[in-house]
Amino acid sequence: MNIVTLKPELERIKDELEKIDALLSNFQEIMNYRLVVKKGNGYFQYWYRDEENKLIYIPAKEKSFAKELVQKDYYLKVKKTLLQQKRTIETFISQYDAETVYNLTESYCIGKKALLDPMYKNNEEFIQEWLELHIGNQNTMEYSTSYPTDEGGLVRSKSEKILADLFFKHGIPYQYESEFKLHNGWNCYPDFVLLNVRERKTFYWEHFGLASSKDYADKNLEKLAKYEKSGIVLGDNLIVSFESAGVSLDVKLAEEKIRKYLL
Repeated sequence: MNIVTLKPELERIKDELEKIDALLSNFQEIMNYRLVVKKGNGYFQYWYRDEENKLIYIPAKEKSFAKELVQKDYYLKVKKTLLQQKRTIETFISQYDAETVYNLTESYCIGKKALLDPMYKNNEEFIQEWLELHIGNQNTMEYSTSYPTDEGGLVRSKSEKILADLFFKHGIPYQYESEFKLHNGWNCYPDFVLLNVRERKTFYWEHFGLASSKDYADKNLEKLAKYEKSGIVLGDNLIVSFESAGVSLDVKLAEEKIRKYLL
């Protein structure tokens, strides 16, 4: 279960609640009135109960008042349902812990653990296997410049160093320029491949350093199209960052993306 997917839904519900409250503000004077419908002689008759529970007839010429009452009732039911949905999602998010099942083996003694064939690996084992599966530094193109990262590797640009150091700072497993096979059989080397440990989901991060150059932009739009055909999709498992002439990497925005997708 990816809790991240629930958070936008929670925000959507909050927005809808604000809209409903705004609509209900137009019905304050009749908030405690309740519409009553009766049928006689094949026709509907409309009544309402006031704050003193008195039943009062609504004549046909005042049918618009009956419409207001039923509309107000509908908005109240919508609000009640949205509040229930909001509470359900908030409770689930607060109680759900995807890592619990991964760490069950730690409850066994060494003797029992030696006999166990677990369905799930703990995080440490999973990260190690992931790193071995996504080997870094596979791009054979020579470095024109190189920048050492805090983790001890090398990258090709200052902005890539900033990103790599942010990943290391937040404890996100990553590899630089790991090989990825495209849908057409060609190999490419995304800037970074990263692991969201909590969700056990692999992400890719591409940094576009010359976004203001038309040739560079055209080339990378083509790259994004190839990525999408190959399963690396912007908005799902692909994260991008940009800079251009006179506009440097937005570090604050990069950290927001890290918190949103990778933690």
